[in-house]
Amino acid sequence: MNVKNLFKNKKAVSSVIGAVIMIGVTISAVSLVYGILSSTMSFNSSIVPAGAISAEDVDQDGLIDRMTVPILNKGMANADIKSVVITQGDNTYLWYTLDNSIRTSTIEELNIYALGVLQQIQPVQTFNIEIVFEDSVYTSPGYVVINAADVPNEIIPIIVQEESVPFTGFNKLVERTSEDDEYAKRRFPAETGYSPNLWFLLGEFDDNNKRPNLNTDFISECDNGNEEEYLPYLLDNTEFTEGKIGVQSNNKITLYNDSGEHAGLIALNKYGNWDKQDTLNWGKYGVVYMWTYIYVPGDDDITVGLGANGASEFKVWLNGDYTLSGTKKNRWSVENEVTLNAGLNLVMMKISAKTNAHFAGQIVFFNSANTNANLGTLYNVWPAFGDL
Repeated sequence: MNVKNLFKNKKAVSSVIGAVIMIGVTISAVSLVYGILSSTMSFNSSIVPAGAISAEDVDQDGLIDRMTVPILNKGMANADIKSVVITQGDNTYLWYTLDNSIRTSTIEELNIYALGVLQQIQPVQTFNIEIVFEDSVYTSPGYVVINAADVPNEIIPIIVQEESVPFTGFNKLVERTSEDDEYAKRRFPAETGYSPNLWFLLGEFDDNNKRPNLNTDFISECDNGNEEEYLPYLLDNTEFTEGKIGVQSNNKITLYNDSGEHAGLIALNKYGNWDKQDTLNWGKYGVVYMWTYIYVPGDDDITVGLGANGASEFKVWLNGDYTLSGTKKNRWSVENEVTLNAGLNLVMMKISAKTNAHFAGQIVFFNSANTNANLGTLYNVWPAFGDL
């Protein structure tokens, strides 16, 4: 091409200049966008939790030496692992992993191991996991390992309340409507209610007795105080041997986290079809105790409604005070105004299979015409002994 002739043509010159200007504008725009992105966007790794942690005591010495941690890398680069540290109390423990990095946009099951016997951690004590990457650090929320025969490998997150002892297991109450109630929906006590799903179970007493006595205090018969005052807790190893107790809870308190088809409605056996996803399948006759703790944050008591429903005979106590009873599965027993204290509240439900030959029970908190509590802010907790 003859450059001189090109510049003699005015139209050609203007086209060239226009092209140059457009190129300059494009380069400037790209530079501006890159500048904005680089100031607002991280191109490094970004690690977040992505599921429930599991733990193991591989060498069976009562200490935790292996964990699987599901994590997600939300950043723009692979996360190269440098070190793994466990903090428990004032102590720091060195752990390691055989994995090298966490890929972007991928949930990885990161296996971590104690670096020797002296680096293993205690069960039933809060701990944190710190994973150091080349360009970031991931620190887990607080966790507690429950390492007992009942729940061998369960890890529970803790709830940290200001100026109070942290609880070792917690959930928000389960929000429910009549559509979540298979058998008593026509008489559901409120438009919206809230149910616990973390329970302590004990039973069954008078195992396979077709005429169990719901009035018998089996806690007292076992020389463990009485049923109105008994306080179950995580790793409660108290043995209950009297009253012909069944093998269902192995003579000890059993933890149960209800997440079946109708969360909050506990079906203890398969015969009543209350919730086929509940897999407890205890016997047909007898008496069972169910305890649950409700934690009310803040300093003020609240007034709410309380409903209870069972497949057969049942009784309910709130903070040791007898509150409700009932006999049929398609009816709710209701108390429109009960007091939940600030802090911990204990609800005990005692049920029998005397009438309908199967176990099932549920309770629900609700707002009545005279109450207006924010039930969505309450916690259902599994306390340890030190929390009581």
